[in-house]
Amino acid sequence: MKTILFKTIIIAFFVGTAVSCSDEDENRFRPGSTHEKPNPTEPEGGLDYSKLTADNHPRLLMNAEAFTALKAKVDANSSANLTLLHNTIMSVCNSKGMNATALTYKLDASNKRILDVSRDALLRIFTCAYAYRMTGDAKYLTKAETDMNAVCNFPDWNSKRHFLDVGEMATAVAFGYDWLYNELSAATRTKAANALLKFAFQQAQNKNWNLNFYEATNNWNQVCNGGLVCAALASYENNPSEAKDMIEKALESNKPALEVMYSPDGNYPEGSGYWCYGTLYQVLMLAALNSTLGTDNGLSDTPGFSKTAEYMLYMTGLNSKFFNYSDCAPSSTAALASWWFADKYSNPSLLYNELKMLKNGEYASCAENRLLPMIMAFANNLNLDAISAPSNKLWSGKGETPVVMVHTDWTYTDTDKYLGIKGGKAGSSHGHMDAGSFVYDAYGVRWSMDFGLQSYTTLESKLSALGGNLWDMGQNSMRWDVFRLNNLNHSTISINDARHRVNGAATLTTTINTATELGATFDLTEVVSDQAASATRTVKIVNDKDLVVMDEIKARTDKSAKVRWCMVTPAVPTVESNRIVLTNGSKVMYLTASGSVKPTYKQWSTTSENSYDQANPGTYMVGFEATVTANQTATFTTTLSPK
Repeated sequence: MKTILFKTIIIAFFVGTAVSCSDEDENRFRPGSTHEKPNPTEPEGGLDYSKLTADNHPRLLMNAEAFTALKAKVDANSSANLTLLHNTIMSVCNSKGMNATALTYKLDASNKRILDVSRDALLRIFTCAYAYRMTGDAKYLTKAETDMNAVCNFPDWNSKRHFLDVGEMATAVAFGYDWLYNELSAATRTKAANALLKFAFQQAQNKNWNLNFYEATNNWNQVCNGGLVCAALASYENNPSEAKDMIEKALESNKPALEVMYSPDGNYPEGSGYWCYGTLYQVLMLAALNSTLGTDNGLSDTPGFSKTAEYMLYMTGLNSKFFNYSDCAPSSTAALASWWFADKYSNPSLLYNELKMLKNGEYASCAENRLLPMIMAFANNLNLDAISAPSNKLWSGKGETPVVMVHTDWTYTDTDKYLGIKGGKAGSSHGHMDAGSFVYDAYGVRWSMDFGLQSYTTLESKLSALGGNLWDMGQNSMRWDVFRLNNLNHSTISINDARHRVNGAATLTTTINTATELGATFDLTEVVSDQAASATRTVKIVNDKDLVVMDEIKARTDKSAKVRWCMVTPAVPTVESNRIVLTNGSKVMYLTASGSVKPTYKQWSTTSENSYDQANPGTYMVGFEATVTANQTATFTTTLSPK
C-alpha cells in the first residue's frame, strides 16, 4: 500500500500542461542538465529509469556532451573565473588527489568513524575522475581506479557505527564508476557495483546503521540519502531493484526533512558549517536526479529552499568569519552549494562571497574541497565575470532557529558593520545554549564572538568515560557541562546562573530595518521560564555607529532573578567603575550599561575547570550582573560604542 500511494503521489505531481520555452530555455534543459524541464510529465508507473543503462555513461551531473562543452570553454579561457575554478580543482587533484599513500580502513580516535577515510577517498576519486575527463591523462584514470579498488576491498564501509561514512564513500565510488565507466576495467566496474550493493544499499535496506537517517531532520538525511541516490543512479543497470528502492526511499524521506530544515524562510537550524555540508549533499542529490531522470520530484519546491542560498550569503561577517552559532567553527569556508542555486535560479549574485574566496585562494583548502568538481556542472551555465554585491542590508528568517543578520555596506572593510542575532533552542540538532546570542563586527574587528564547536572526537570518549554522552540533548546531560556549549559562556543572558531550558525556544518577534536602526527583537521567555516570568532582547546597530542591546526581564513571583549579561570577546578588557574599555590593537570600544536596576560590571574567566574542555586563549568574557527582585520588571540598555 505504501508503494502504491507513493507512486500515486508521483503521478499526481507530474500531471500538468505543457509550457513553451524559448530557445535559451530549451538550451538550459539540454541533455545532461542538472535542472528539470518545467512541469515534466512522467510515464505511467512513476519515474522513468529507462536511460540508466550501461551504454549511457557518464550521466551524473554532466554527460559526455556537457564535458566537451566545458572543456572547450576552459581551453578557450572564455571566462577568467571559470578557468580559475578549473585550475583550482586541478591543483587540489595534483596535490591531494594524487596522494600515493594507500587508502586503509582505520577508525578515528573515538573508535567510531572512518569518515576521514571516506572523505579522502572522495577527494581522490572525484578530482582524479574530473582531471581525466578534462585532460585525458591516463595517470588520473590509473589513480582513481587504484583508489576505487582499495575502498571496495574494505571489509565494510562502517555502516553500523556511523552511516555518514557510507554516504560519503558511496558518493566517491559512484562518481568514479560513472565518470570513468568506459575506461575502467570490467573487473573494477564489477567490484564497484558489488561494493555499492553490499556496503551501501543492503546496509540501508537491512537498517544496519547507528541512526535512522531516513527519519532524521538534519544533515544525516541529506548526506546519507545523497550518497545512496548518486550510487543508485550511477550503478542502476547492475542492481535495478535495490537502486530503485534507494531512490524512492530517498524521495519519500527527504521531503519532510527539507520542510523542517528550510521552511519557511531558508535559514538552516544547524548553522553555517552544517549548511555547507548538508545543503551541498542536498543539491548534489537534486542535480544527480535531474541530470539522469529529468526531475527532482518537486523537492526543490519545498518552501524556503529557494531562499536558503541568500541566508548563507549573509552568514559571513568581516575577516572571513562566520556567524558561528551551534556546532560551527568561526572561520568561514566555501559554500559550494551556492553554485547550484545561482544556476537554478539564474542569480549569479548569490556567488558574491564565493568568488571572493575563490580569488583569494580559499577554495583549494575549503572544508568541502573533495566535492569541488560537482560545481563545474553549474558554473558552466553562468556568467561569472559580472557579479554584484547584495543590495539589502538585512536578512531575517523564522523557523526552528530564527536569525537576523545585518551587513551595513558589503565592502568587508572598516566601514562595514556586521551583526548576527539568533533565537531557537538548545535541543535542536547540534545546538548550543546560545539563544539570544550575537556576533558583532565593526571597524575591522569582531567585538562580540562565539567560541564555536569543540572537536567531537576528543569530547565523545572523555565524556563517555565519565558516564556522559555528548549527543544526549536532555536537560541534565553532561553535554551542557561542556564550556563552549553552556549559556554562561555565550554572548547572551543567564538567570540565576541556571542552564537555559533545552526545549525552550527563543522566537523572533520584530525585525528592525529603518534608515537609522538595523536589528531585531527576540522573546527569550521560554528559554528562562524556570527562572524568570519573561525576557525579551533587542539588538540593533544605531546610526551606523553604536551597537545597542536592550533587555527587559520580569522576575517570577516566587523568586528574584539575578541577571548575568555576558559578551564573549577577543578584545582585551579593562573594567572601570562606569564602563568596560575594550582594546584590540589600535581599535578601542567602550561598553556601558544602564538600567532600572543598577548593573555591576564584571569580567569572567574563559578557562574551564573541566579536564575535557578545549582551551580558549586570547578570549575574554565581560558584562554585568544585576538582581531583579521577585515580581518586579527591570530594563537594561547596553551600548558598545567607539566613543
